[in-house]
Amino acid sequence: MEDATLRFDRLARILHWISAVVILWAMFSGLCVSLLSAQYVEQTYVIQVAKHFITDFNVSLTILYMPLFVLRAIHALRTKKPHYGETLSTVQIKTANLAHICMYILVATLLCSGLLMMNRPFGVFGWITMMPIITDLQWLNVYSRIHQYSSYALLVFIFLHLGALLKHQYSGNQILKRML
Repeated sequence: MEDATLRFDRLARILHWISAVVILWAMFSGLCVSLLSAQYVEQTYVIQVAKHFITDFNVSLTILYMPLFVLRAIHALRTKKPHYGETLSTVQIKTANLAHICMYILVATLLCSGLLMMNRPFGVFGWITMMPIITDLQWLNVYSRIHQYSSYALLVFIFLHLGALLKHQYSGNQILKRML
């Protein structure tokens, strides 16, 4: 029987995979929307509808995700992490922990800046509608830039995270089992 102390608990694993799906979807669909905006100056009706649909869907999805992210962060702070066993050095463990902290900070920054940069009414799948929190154009631009650069930074960390996972998996360290 496999040692359960080498795996994250069930709640941590569930929240991790929900986070992965939501964050990856929002990052890559948001990137596609921004590329569409840059690529087509004169946008057709279909492109405009697609952009608005994806943007509204992402806003709704990430607003619903916010309490789960808070739960995930609290759970991560209050729950002891599983042992790595003998698979990683102390430096690798500290590097992984620092990278995870950076990703949590970046996700929190993205969620907050995403709300603060909204310049029109927004809601959650049509169930509720909220007015923009900030109306000053200069501050909207500040939060939009924070959102943009934080998403680039998070994208770098996601690639590093996946790269480290692949490196360890292919070198014989079955590190993915911690989250399955």
